[in-house]
Amino acid sequence: MTLFDCKITILRLANVPVADFNDLSCDPYIQASLSIDTPQPQVLTYRTHTCRRSLNPHFNAHWIVAGIPQSGFLLSLRLRDEDPGNYDDDLGKTVVRFPQLNDAAGNELNEGWDSGDREYKVHKRKGSVMSQIFTWTARAVTKGDVGHRVRIWVSVKVLQKSQNQQDTRLYTIGPLKYVRHFSPLIGKFLGSSNSPDASTNASNVKPSAFIANRIQLAGPIPPTLRHRYVGFAPFVKAMFRRKGLKGIILHHMLHKQHMEVYKWDKNVVWGLVGDNAGPEKESAEGGNGQEVLKGDVGLARQFLRMTSHGTHGRIFTYVIMLDGEWRFTETGHQFAIEFLSKHTMHSDVEVEIAYSGEFFVRPLRHHHPTSHHSNDTDGPSSSSSEEQEFDDDDPPDDPAQYELVIDNDSGTYRPRADLLPTLHAYLASPHNLGGGGKSALGRVTCMDGFDERLQRWKEERKQAKGKGAKVVQASLGSGSSSVSVSVGSELDGGGGEGKIKVGVVEDVLEEDAKRARENDDQDGEAKGEERRVDEEGGKSKDG
Repeated sequence: MTLFDCKITILRLANVPVADFNDLSCDPYIQASLSIDTPQPQVLTYRTHTCRRSLNPHFNAHWIVAGIPQSGFLLSLRLRDEDPGNYDDDLGKTVVRFPQLNDAAGNELNEGWDSGDREYKVHKRKGSVMSQIFTWTARAVTKGDVGHRVRIWVSVKVLQKSQNQQDTRLYTIGPLKYVRHFSPLIGKFLGSSNSPDASTNASNVKPSAFIANRIQLAGPIPPTLRHRYVGFAPFVKAMFRRKGLKGIILHHMLHKQHMEVYKWDKNVVWGLVGDNAGPEKESAEGGNGQEVLKGDVGLARQFLRMTSHGTHGRIFTYVIMLDGEWRFTETGHQFAIEFLSKHTMHSDVEVEIAYSGEFFVRPLRHHHPTSHHSNDTDGPSSSSSEEQEFDDDDPPDDPAQYELVIDNDSGTYRPRADLLPTLHAYLASPHNLGGGGKSALGRVTCMDGFDERLQRWKEERKQAKGKGAKVVQASLGSGSSSVSVSVGSELDGGGGEGKIKVGVVEDVLEEDAKRARENDDQDGEAKGEERRVDEEGGKSKDG
């Protein structure tokens, strides 16, 4: 079976139903999901930006997916209206098969296969009744100027054969998209000191806004990076499995909190990173702040902007999802911020993720253009002898001058420390923060959350933030619980599995299956993992 990279383009819509009766308009976007026929069901999701106050929006949104089999895929497109409340309205849906039976472009995907721009009907029976009433009322008021036959235009093109023909997973390879969600209300409640970047268009966002960030990393996620939640208490199992009254309530509360923190609204700032982004620009009706950052330097530089260059002692809580989406917010010592920053909230109560923990960014005292492996086995050294002052008010903008220090400090998912080298290789790959040459982040350091030096550094940052003091920069002597390599030096980065020793897939599956049994999970992934582990065990006994 041959696997291909396909470029899916959601072009435009016509005659979108009226959802906002005040101005006879709508704030439409498309929620897409792509699935293939495999023994283990695979689904990838994608959301376009919102085109504001438009009944005939032009998206021109590109989505490049790898691992698509020759037999093709099923594309589900949901038309939705973005609402300022907690729930977006469904306006319609269409499901399309590529390639279709007796397709003019060919019944199977092959190199050069191109559907061209195709028009499809959006079925409004899947939409809200109120939007249909609004549409017919608006049609009567405007004497037919508002249409009612909803159409969508989509194109699919095979770009090339997928680089790894043995990896049968679906994964996104571009464009790399970032999104910043600003919540002034949550920020006011928490007393947040976040502020939008000067480089964005979010001039209407208050400086006290609480900021949630998302970055789409280039796939695929290494197969060893897979962690199921740990059911350390009955209420945790009930929450993830949505069992019992308490479990249903907790699941609903965390899901609602996730939707509030990561909600799309008029304050959202988003953009594309990398050469695959193309000349796409958001139209005036599209809302806030899109920019396209060219070249590999874009991801590292945008990451620094989203973390405010690590100034003022900022520490972030993060999760990396199985589809490669990196979600993070600033963590604080206040109870409320700690509650908001729980990994369960970031993951939207997902049973499985790739990795989770905390991270911070700090400037390197010296930038080493060559690879840097240091093995300081003498234990923690005095921070005062390694650090020097750094001006938080005027941080340098060169990514090569910064270091990302990231760990596995997560009680919910408890990522394995022996997979830190795998995480490092993935993040530091040329497709992500590695870039190439001087366009890369200076260094990525992965550390065990229990490392004493790491805990001391975090405490120093918390104290500096609380006192408003300057945070100092440091050079790292890597101990036995850390992985420290200058980015882009000796890593192949293709799937995050470079020369550094990585975990074994079988061990990860066994650990995941063990957690599933302890949690009494009955989802399809849990059953599949248990079955594969049992099969591997049977083979080893026969051997």
